[in-house]
Amino acid sequence: MSARVPILLSFYGLSNGNRNLFFGKLAYSPTGDLSFKQYNWLRTFKTIIALYRTRAVANQEFEMTFDQGTIRGTTDNSGSFWCEADMNAQQTKLVSIRLVATHQEVQLTEDLYPNRINHIDSHTIVISDLDDTLIHSFIRNKFLQMQALLFTRVEKRKAVKDMAHLIKRFSLSGASAFYLSNSEQNLYPMLFRFLLINEFPNGPLFLKQYIRLRDMVLKRLLRKKNVHKLTTLSKIIELFPNKKYILIGDNTQRDLAIYLEIARLHPDKIRYIIIRKVYEREEDKLVLEQAQESLKQHAIGLHYASTFPEDLPWDV
Repeated sequence: MSARVPILLSFYGLSNGNRNLFFGKLAYSPTGDLSFKQYNWLRTFKTIIALYRTRAVANQEFEMTFDQGTIRGTTDNSGSFWCEADMNAQQTKLVSIRLVATHQEVQLTEDLYPNRINHIDSHTIVISDLDDTLIHSFIRNKFLQMQALLFTRVEKRKAVKDMAHLIKRFSLSGASAFYLSNSEQNLYPMLFRFLLINEFPNGPLFLKQYIRLRDMVLKRLLRKKNVHKLTTLSKIIELFPNKKYILIGDNTQRDLAIYLEIARLHPDKIRYIIIRKVYEREEDKLVLEQAQESLKQHAIGLHYASTFPEDLPWDV
């Protein structure tokens, strides 16, 4: 594929019954095959590197055509977009995208994202982290982390079994699943494929802004990891104000602090906070002690442990 052909790298459409949300990323990709289907280790490595060489379709106005109607939006510096519009009941799926200035058609990638608008009718939304919550990513061991990311076929990546069981149980009980991660948008194709082959519930995948390969090498990553999750959680709650939320994460990063902050801001919205304890983290003990009274006052459940019992609430 020519690097000058724009592609839709990621996409998801959501509806709350009154408003529609469409978000994703436009990019110029140096590779045409982003399926991650039956790759060997070398192809996995080459494709991951190619994704970090992806160039953004930055600050470009575009037009999305649906089976009913069109919507215009503008990408940001990273090629990402976040578009909200009044709900059109006859609008069910994305058909095409074109860049307004150049009239270029954006290539839609088959089997990489659902093109249909997903209506969220459930009473509860489960929002889960990915790295070391649902997929073993070895965040605390950089060597193992890079080995898993660059050289391990997606079919060989390991799901965290009890956490996978947990979110599937919530889904079977009627909750909608959302995924919120500090992984970069570059990794969307791999993560989407991982969720699919491990039969995780369908749901939107909210990732951090993409980075370039040189930023990885020079370690100039976006360090304000809390901002992405806090901002996105706030936007989700704003779009779905009448839902209850279950927040799932782990203690390798800042999930506990972020979720407690959201519970402080929206105490009537949060039903449960579930944190997988990957390792002993002394500073969490004081945080947990300080949070217990407030959470109890607002009837917010908290489970912070290495394993998860069957008696967690399934009636969602």
